[in-house]
Amino acid sequence: MEPQQVLLMLEQVASGSISPAGAQGMLADQGYSDLGFAKVDTDRARRTGAGEVVYGAGKTADQIADICLALRGAGQTCVLVTRLEAQKAEAVQAALRAREPQAAALFEYRPVPRLGLLGAPAKPTRKGYIAVACAGTSDLYCAEEAAVTAEVLGSRVVRLYDVGVAGIHRLLAHREDIAGASCVVAVAGMEGALASVVGGMAACPVIAVPTSVGYGASFGGVAALLAMLNSCASGVSVVNIDNGFGAGYQAHMIERMGYQRGNEDTDMQMLRWNLSENATRVQILGDTLLQLPPDARERLEAEADAAGVPDRHHHDIGEVLATIDGLAVSQAVRDHMRAIYTILAEAEAAAHGCPVEQTHFHEVGDGSRIRNTLLVCLAVEATGAKRIVATAAQTGQGEVECAHGRLSIPAPATAAIIARGIPVCERTLPGERMTPTSAAMILHFVVEFE
Repeated sequence: MEPQQVLLMLEQVASGSISPAGAQGMLADQGYSDLGFAKVDTDRARRTGAGEVVYGAGKTADQIADICLALRGAGQTCVLVTRLEAQKAEAVQAALRAREPQAAALFEYRPVPRLGLLGAPAKPTRKGYIAVACAGTSDLYCAEEAAVTAEVLGSRVVRLYDVGVAGIHRLLAHREDIAGASCVVAVAGMEGALASVVGGMAACPVIAVPTSVGYGASFGGVAALLAMLNSCASGVSVVNIDNGFGAGYQAHMIERMGYQRGNEDTDMQMLRWNLSENATRVQILGDTLLQLPPDARERLEAEADAAGVPDRHHHDIGEVLATIDGLAVSQAVRDHMRAIYTILAEAEAAAHGCPVEQTHFHEVGDGSRIRNTLLVCLAVEATGAKRIVATAAQTGQGEVECAHGRLSIPAPATAAIIARGIPVCERTLPGERMTPTSAAMILHFVVEFE
């Protein structure tokens, strides 16, 4: 079980959606899975922050397939297989197809770094990045191993390829990329000079990777290894020859820890929404109230009543905005509500093919619905949160009855808002679990999806 999944489970226990006994059952099998020929470490992600990686060399295709499926079954969303030759990769995909066709469809092979991926890497959510620089095109196999490894683990990567010291102006053209990086991976064979040059330019740690590229006196990368170990540039560390994986993993840890330490002071101002099971307004409000005192709900309900939302239907965005502007609440709350209803109007306009100002509101225009939106905005303001982080959102599946008749889930307006940047869960649950209003709230408030 990955760290985010453990956190979500604990939040669900706190909200009452999962019982303590249920959580105990989810954790009961944590540790490892014994396949006979291998004891697969299914607890690595929780301990270290990164899931198990499969070393492909020396294993059969059937063994690799079984290990990958064990990790996937334990909740690991993306399994990385290193040192995987193309012919064996085809055999792995065939073995996966025989065992679990759906998993086989998710298997991808990257020929240059010789890597296999079961499941797609998560999109990076942090602004920091790792720069991977390689001296020449012949070093790409190792540089891409480092870059893809870091991406699978969740880091953003900027690639600076063919920037060796034989034409140093190519490297100097990337001064800003190097200056802004959280860590630089410098990959080079031959004499391995790139690492020292980058070490003299960068204000962040530099991980040097010697490659086995070079003529006879390079001794299969030993010359580059010794040169990097003897670098006079401060802040340069060295991994083994051709160990792009180790460099990418280490660079990810540096980037991730730097981000976490930089945000320690703001963690108390962060609000988390668990939307993996439900992404409704009720779920959003419940997760927000968890950060407030027990009596906050009653106080916020009283504030919403006193705000002056009229008990009538609002037909268009103009009427809604006029009502919002007249509410007895802070300007920040009014701004939040205006943004949410503008998103709703734009989504309805896109669904019906009409100008935004001509959009006709149905359910969302009711006074009670506006008051519900106000209650969420008041709760968010009460937390003092500077950042709201959420999981991927659950849309649900099936059909829903509305003013336009029976519609497939997600409804057209909801789908239009999702398309603007809300990641959704691959596994869908029955029923409508995200409405146009809750989707608009998520799009407006959430600054990062985990």
